[in-house]
Amino acid sequence: MATNRMIYRLLLALGLLLGPTGAAIAQGVADPLLFQGMDQTVWPGARARAMGGVVMGDYRDATALFADPAALARLERAEVRIGGSYSATSLDQEVRWIPDRIYAELSLVLENDPDKLVQIRPFDSIRPDWDHSYTATRPAVAALAFPFAALGASWTAGLGYGQVAVLDHYYQNNNALDPNIGQMRPAPVPRVQEGDSLLVDWFQFARERKGALYGITPALAVRYGRLAFGLSVTVLTGSSDDWQRRFGRGLFILRYNNDFSLLSPRIGEEIIEASSDYRGVRTTISGRLEYERFAVGVVLRPGYTLERRWETQAGNTGTDKLEVPTQVTVGLALYPSRVWRLVADYDLRRQDEVRYIPAGSDAQTPWVGKGTFRLGAEFLAADWLALRAGYRDEPQSFAPAGAAFIDDPAIASVYTAGVGITRGTFVVDLTYELLRLRYDDLWISNVNTNRMKRHTLLLEVAYRF
Repeated sequence: MATNRMIYRLLLALGLLLGPTGAAIAQGVADPLLFQGMDQTVWPGARARAMGGVVMGDYRDATALFADPAALARLERAEVRIGGSYSATSLDQEVRWIPDRIYAELSLVLENDPDKLVQIRPFDSIRPDWDHSYTATRPAVAALAFPFAALGASWTAGLGYGQVAVLDHYYQNNNALDPNIGQMRPAPVPRVQEGDSLLVDWFQFARERKGALYGITPALAVRYGRLAFGLSVTVLTGSSDDWQRRFGRGLFILRYNNDFSLLSPRIGEEIIEASSDYRGVRTTISGRLEYERFAVGVVLRPGYTLERRWETQAGNTGTDKLEVPTQVTVGLALYPSRVWRLVADYDLRRQDEVRYIPAGSDAQTPWVGKGTFRLGAEFLAADWLALRAGYRDEPQSFAPAGAAFIDDPAIASVYTAGVGITRGTFVVDLTYELLRLRYDDLWISNVNTNRMKRHTLLLEVAYRF
């Protein structure tokens, strides 16, 4: 037990230096803030986002250079585009309790509910349930693309700066235990043996990251008849503010005879504040075959490495690496009539093969992975007005704690809608996204229902000439 506590304190003191052990993980009870938030990829482009976020679909503007550079070849006029985003996120956790079969009163202590018929003396005023909310306003995209003819083919060149990942992350647990005696999988903590006892630290834990990842992207596309090919190279850059807090609530002494004691905490409040800078280079190659009524295509993103350089206020520094494998997206666009455009794609994300390399430690594969299917549609209500809608699943990089299938991720649902207005050479695109995530963490004595809801607004203005 002394060794376990020393390891945990070292993680805190080094400012998120080491990673959790093992393979795919859940959100965890009190895992240090390391790679969380770095899996939340987004693609610039209000029109595409309104149509379910389909990557290989029906790009018709300069933002194609980020996700599907081959679609740049569809532009008939030069375009300048700028845009921004606003998001509001709310999270909450609701805890339901089951009496512990070995330490019967332990659940009552952790629940800390003064309204219970069976009451115990409250140790503090912290209740299990919590909620948290935050907002973010950020630039989303600035892009330029212009078509030209050369060597008997149609070409389009583009340059853009856009948000390619949301690093925002928040998690809290008001009943964190070390060691985690409540875990069910991969295996419960062994029961205390006769004549022995176990010391368990009880504390409140929270971690938060605020930031975004941006990309500076030049791109080039060429079109030969019905075939188009594109290449873009994205220089990744970004930063985040990182925060982690541990507040001691007590010290349990669990004995072999189903008895326990609760003492004052050995550790008071520990807060770590740090900043992280990110950098990397990502390449995107795409091709599409287009006919009058349909188009098919593929987008290939070769593997790349994202570095995170961090520094705590205490002066500790380090560099972590995230090695992302090659990712592939295949898509289909249908044009059943002049006014309808239907798109769908499948993204083979392969997040379960992502390797995380903490500073001074061995590589790990901490995420779980699953492909995602996206759908979108656009209806031209008038020559100047386009109505859009879409849907996609958004697999998370973690599996719920205690899940029967430990490699199945929690999955969010994303509903999208938007409008596009064209007046002469000016275009305005407005998009709304609603992300809803709900999953249950299962522990031996409780079930934690976690919910997240995020509203996102995207506004882009373009000039074509």
